[in-house]
Amino acid sequence: MQSLLTESNYWFLGNLNYIDALLSLEITEGIVSSSNKDIKIDDLGTIEDCSPIEITDQSRRVQIKFSHVLAYQLTDESYWASKNYNGITKNILCMHNNSEYLQYVMKNSIIKECVDNPVKHYSLTLADDIIDVITTNEPSLRWI
Repeated sequence: MQSLLTESNYWFLGNLNYIDALLSLEITEGIVSSSNKDIKIDDLGTIEDCSPIEITDQSRRVQIKFSHVLAYQLTDESYWASKNYNGITKNILCMHNNSEYLQYVMKNSIIKECVDNPVKHYSLTLADDIIDVITTNEPSLRWI
């Protein structure tokens, strides 16, 4: 499941579509530029000699589909507080057992009364976004 995403350290959300319990995402690879730049941050100052991460014509794209989605949330990465995901790794796509988010969704919904299959929590940690998905199925990934 994870092998496509390990080929790059930087992925950006390109498209998110949710319809009829199917969450479809397209993510695009960020490539570290070979030329360095000085980056000015508003009135805070300048960071010198940075290697920007850019989407280029050589960037690869991956489609990820989650079916039977019960809940999902998208959080801007800059606002994300590391939650207790019980052993989160640096993997881009992770499955979490008994996470705080899964506990919250189960406590504040009627999923446990309505769904017979095991409920799973996946997270997708991208360069600018964190996407949490509660589903009963494993996601599918493919190059596009």
